[in-house]
Amino acid sequence: MTTQPTSQDSLRGLTDAIWKDSGNDGDCPPDKYPEFRQLDDLISTTAWGTEAREEFFSRWVIVEKATDKRFEVGSFAELAHLVWEEASKTQAKLKHPLAPLVLAWQSGPTEVQAVRVADGSLRADSIMPRVAMRRQLNSGTDRLYLAPAYSGSDSDGTQVALPGFQDGNPTGRVPVLPVNLYDLGVEAGEARGGHGAAPIPARMLVKLAAAPSSFVRHSDRFVTYEITLRDLRDALYPPERLDGRVRKPPNVGRMWPRIHQAIRVINQEARIPILNQETGYGHFHHLLRINENFGKIDLEMPIGVVLDIPPEVEGGVQLPKRLDQWGAESAPAYRALIGLSFLWHEPGRTHAPKGGRWLRRTGIDPYDPLEDDDAISLAYPSSTKANRRELSRRAWGALQNLEERGELRIEGRRILPPEDMA
Repeated sequence: MTTQPTSQDSLRGLTDAIWKDSGNDGDCPPDKYPEFRQLDDLISTTAWGTEAREEFFSRWVIVEKATDKRFEVGSFAELAHLVWEEASKTQAKLKHPLAPLVLAWQSGPTEVQAVRVADGSLRADSIMPRVAMRRQLNSGTDRLYLAPAYSGSDSDGTQVALPGFQDGNPTGRVPVLPVNLYDLGVEAGEARGGHGAAPIPARMLVKLAAAPSSFVRHSDRFVTYEITLRDLRDALYPPERLDGRVRKPPNVGRMWPRIHQAIRVINQEARIPILNQETGYGHFHHLLRINENFGKIDLEMPIGVVLDIPPEVEGGVQLPKRLDQWGAESAPAYRALIGLSFLWHEPGRTHAPKGGRWLRRTGIDPYDPLEDDDAISLAYPSSTKANRRELSRRAWGALQNLEERGELRIEGRRILPPEDMA
């Protein structure tokens, strides 16, 4: 009696074909055959999952028209594979939705280096990926915008909208980052304003997403690199304060529990909501993963990072040189500087092409006057405070403080970059 091949057997045949089509000689090695659960992990944690979902739903339309067959499986990858097999019976030469995932699983992320300065520390004013969602505004200009929100229940039990899955403010000037980046790690329902340091998970996410060079990230969106615990300490607790005083660095025993908790928050919560406006399907994409297999906990301990930039992301923005210091001392100023970095680096608006480069425009016209709500979106984007007048006063106060420290210029209601900004 002939044994019916299983879907896992069929996946092995697909893997063999992908291995040979990729230019490899000989048979596929045993350790290069993925299981459905491993592909499920890639679907939920990498940009390759975006493509797999798009391919899957295009197959599902074909299957629904061709058959009333139902599939009872607990794996999305296995379901996608079975749907492809069924759909290929009625439409030949269909691209397999798992093919990019299998190839990504076989190759793994590209190993790169973090960008460092002469003294060996991580570069401060590095390039942050333009991780945000595109929205067509009334002006016809394609901008980056995403209204901030938390998933889950607020303090009064009200369900809070998921970021990216609501209309938001289509005319907003400030391109708010997803992942509820400004307050990552803060529990839903808690007050999200504050005068002290920005949350450690949020600052770590920004630092680690900007650590590889922008050139490397653009060529390989799925990369891995290593830093040390010392790198994180110097970024989160900069040796010098904004007023020039020297900060005594915390010892490992005091610092590590906070960083370890931040790593867990990033691994669990640092997800970008991606919504396909045409199909209505959406999912969450993991931007960053940090290896939790730690060795001896000391300042030289290596920490592995996997960064997966979504296919929708193009280019990046230059972060301010003292962003780490502001993050350690003022959450509103830190949030504002990130948002302003996006407003100050808009190719075609605040920047003009010249000789193969984008050069910053020197006039004030490219910088629109900001309304009070724009200032609030910069300094207190996800505050639960109801008094908008008070929030506006605080927000403009934070911007004026940044002006006094030389981080920006205020012309009327226009917020301009400092004169010495490249």
